[in-house]
Amino acid sequence: MTAPAGRRVLAVVPDLFFATRIAATAKAAGVEFELVPRERAAARAGESRPSLLVLDLHTRDAVTLVTALKAAAPETPLVGFFSHVETELRRDALAAGADAVLPRSQFTVKLAELLTWGLSAIRARETP
Repeated sequence: MTAPAGRRVLAVVPDLFFATRIAATAKAAGVEFELVPRERAAARAGESRPSLLVLDLHTRDAVTLVTALKAAAPETPLVGFFSHVETELRRDALAAGADAVLPRSQFTVKLAELLTWGLSAIRARETP
């Protein structure tokens, strides 16, 4: 599965083991992947205009970061992932502007397609 030319993903994922997994999936799909620290994420999103923003919602001040990322790159889809038991966190992230919030297990299953084709491909597949 090869990504469209110029596909770039910017991610804030403090868990380096999981970030490495995302980076490996992106590389295999031909997607440019950049891991950024929380403190630089909004500025980098505004500078680089990625195709997709990925955020681990267990990052410190994640809901505030969602707002900042969407302000910096409003046209870029933002996908957050979280522990499935944190339903309030999911609701808060969506209210702050996240385009989609997936439990970590679903995010992992859909990762290659999400990185390669983006959120619209995942949504199209889920629509009856």
